[in-house]
Amino acid sequence: MAKIRCMCGNIVRDDDPHDTMYFLTDDEFDVEASGSTLFGKATRVVRCPECERLWIWADDGVLTEYVKGEVIRPDEP
Repeated sequence: MAKIRCMCGNIVRDDDPHDTMYFLTDDEFDVEASGSTLFGKATRVVRCPECERLWIWADDGVLTEYVKGEVIRPDEP
């Protein structure tokens, strides 16, 4: 189990079943493989329930943070 302090101050844990996700690229997913093989290739992502930042753990242990942005749309007539 890993845990970090999010930028908002909340403690985020990678064993929380409501906020832990596993991501695969299309290339990784679009193969003939068992579920356990696919699960092993997935990247672990944890969402902070307070601010909705996404924290992504890389294989080398480095964290990447993604912050929810505002929707930018052109003015509609």
